[in-house]
Amino acid sequence: MKVEYRTPAGSGGYSVLADENATTDTGERISGYQPAFRKTPDIQALAMSGVQFVADRGNGVWTLKFNVDRIHASAATAVSFVATHAAVFAGYQASIDLQITVGATVLHLLGAALTALTPAPQSDQSSFFSYEFTGPSYG
Repeated sequence: MKVEYRTPAGSGGYSVLADENATTDTGERISGYQPAFRKTPDIQALAMSGVQFVADRGNGVWTLKFNVDRIHASAATAVSFVATHAAVFAGYQASIDLQITVGATVLHLLGAALTALTPAPQSDQSSFFSYEFTGPSYG
């Protein structure tokens, strides 16, 4: 699996966020990949009534969660990566396009927002981040 991003959405080429198949000095493992769709129906109180009007207006959002576990060249490299990656990646204010490649399948989460970035405590030469993106379309 490979996860790439570009920001702002619709601009230029993609940058690699995590690639399990890359031959780099940082071994990466992607886990917990979970796309979820949530509807947001129109709910209105009806005048002079104890019931509510509920309608599916087609509104919905996708949330994509995944974890990346990385093995670094040294403990110092891991500490530096955790400090800089969290600060830089969480600093993106514009919308983000994600491109996810699984085998021959390529999926996109376009115009998304980074809604959570959670690093786990650094351990030896490894770093672990949980990512969560929310956007209007996935597929």
